[in-house]
Amino acid sequence: MSTAHVQSPIALQLRDCEFEDDATPLEYVGHWDKVGGCAEIINTGSSAMITFPNRNKKPYIIGGPLKQKFIFEQIHFHWGDCNDFGCEHLLDGNTYSMEGHLVHYNSKYKNFQEAVDKPDGLAVTGFFFQAAGEKDCVEFRKISDAVERVEKTNSKARVTSDCLSFLKLQELNKHYYSYRGSLTTPPYFASVQWIVYRTPIYVSEKQIAAFRSLRSQDGGKCIVNNYRDIQQPVNNPKIIFTRNVLKSKL
Repeated sequence: MSTAHVQSPIALQLRDCEFEDDATPLEYVGHWDKVGGCAEIINTGSSAMITFPNRNKKPYIIGGPLKQKFIFEQIHFHWGDCNDFGCEHLLDGNTYSMEGHLVHYNSKYKNFQEAVDKPDGLAVTGFFFQAAGEKDCVEFRKISDAVERVEKTNSKARVTSDCLSFLKLQELNKHYYSYRGSLTTPPYFASVQWIVYRTPIYVSEKQIAAFRSLRSQDGGKCIVNNYRDIQQPVNNPKIIFTRNVLKSKL
């Protein structure tokens, strides 16, 4: 049964998944490279977003559930007004303080704008963040410190080119859910191959609180609860949980 029109986010339940072993490795290429040209963070009025506007060769992902190369466009975040919730997807009924989305577009299209409404246009990798105590996540500090510099709507700041190095804290090849879904912000195009990692990244309460200091376009109020509610699909989507990847033949 077609799942092309499933809306996201959804509740991910391990018991509902098909398990995949010996999957093709999902590769992240260039996401945390120390290269020329800084990244840029902007307060969009609804989230914090990071792009690589001056990088000649953009990062990309390939493999896993993806049949083509998908080029990095931006990362943005969703959070709540407290540490108990703020993520978009549910994981076996659990919520987390924040969810980060790395948005990539299919390299068969010339840019993100051309790809965004196509059924095979986008791949988004999702990461849960959980606030836990006072100890900072050092790798994520590159982003959380920058967030403090963009409190006002439309303000921008430079970020180090390796600001996505927190990704290395995950086993990026496995332990992720994948399904066909949609954007979680308007216009909600059903154009996304979702890849959502099971293991949360633990950061300090202060690092999450930095995001709540951002101001929105609505009278300068703080941005909180910028997540979409769980969607109830008419047809249950096919959800794959990748446990293991192909072993080397060497």
